[in-house]
Amino acid sequence: MKNLAKTLLPVLLAAAAACAHAPAPGSYRAAPEPLTADGSAAFDERNPGVSRELAALDAEKNALRRTAGLFMDEASAADNYPALEIGLLKTPQLYVAKRKVISEGQDGASYRVRAKVWVYHDKIASALRGMNLAGTDAAATVAAFVQRGPADKTFSAAFREAFSRRSAITIKDFPFASDAGLLSGPDQPVLDAADDAGADLLFSVSASAVPSGAGLNTGFYPSRAEASLKILDVKTGRELLSLSSQANAIDSSEAASFAKAMASAGELLAAEAAGKADRLLKQDTAVKLRFLGLDGLETLEKLKAQLLRTDLKGLRLVSYSDGAAVFSAVPRQPDPQEFASVILRGDSLGLQLEGVAGQEVVFSMSR
Repeated sequence: MKNLAKTLLPVLLAAAAACAHAPAPGSYRAAPEPLTADGSAAFDERNPGVSRELAALDAEKNALRRTAGLFMDEASAADNYPALEIGLLKTPQLYVAKRKVISEGQDGASYRVRAKVWVYHDKIASALRGMNLAGTDAAATVAAFVQRGPADKTFSAAFREAFSRRSAITIKDFPFASDAGLLSGPDQPVLDAADDAGADLLFSVSASAVPSGAGLNTGFYPSRAEASLKILDVKTGRELLSLSSQANAIDSSEAASFAKAMASAGELLAAEAAGKADRLLKQDTAVKLRFLGLDGLETLEKLKAQLLRTDLKGLRLVSYSDGAAVFSAVPRQPDPQEFASVILRGDSLGLQLEGVAGQEVVFSMSR
């Protein structure tokens, strides 16, 4: 098998590259593919035909939701579905080629339909990109930002803006970061909340400003701000970095002086943190997973669900065409060969490893 894999790998990579240059999703030339989906509607005994049509339309929408779910960012899918309902599902007829009702009938107060729905998956992928729902690079390290003690918007905005200019680490907003009760307690519950939210790092900061001299006699108010930062690994709770900064300011009002000092302290702390964090934390490297010979969208659904059960930091479906799928994955174990073994150990679809080359792994499916 290993010798065969070495022989086939160049051929498979060339075939995969050819697939990558197949018609782009925006060109809408991929053949529609079927999904079996269920739908339901309230049963109107006076007009069962309308009930049937509404249930079939619901089945179409469910097929579109499932197809969209293949291409959407897993970490933020729940937040994205309202936009999906307003956008993609407002005009489902644009993305459905045809349908065939397999079974139907009244079920109490409902009318239920099971249908095979042929969907234009390339149109759906293109629409999601247009709505910014297709997700981001799976390799990005995500940090949650929390302020211990009184939250200061000036400091927070200055820190985050300065940090984003200098670092590849992405700071995202999470609801738990505004929970004052949670943030007043120990680190572990905060780390657990960050883990549940999908963050890799926790930026725990505190900042305060105080007068630094007698301003009343001069008409100016000098102040000094002090800030500190701990960067914690969310999974292990290990402290990766601890930094502090100070900044002075002066202004004709105390409030303005405090704001200037806090902004300066945030910028200084962010600049030092960005430089040291990027050197200390090796950015995760994405592994490209190519799967050849997939038997349609339903198999692709099962494959994505199977991949999500492995120990991943991120997963994104990059492209799908003619039974060939490309995923970008960030495994917690960075070795591609070991990651390929993990995938095979959890496989129930009949995958075969064809080879590993650099950060790319190629699988095929036995038919």
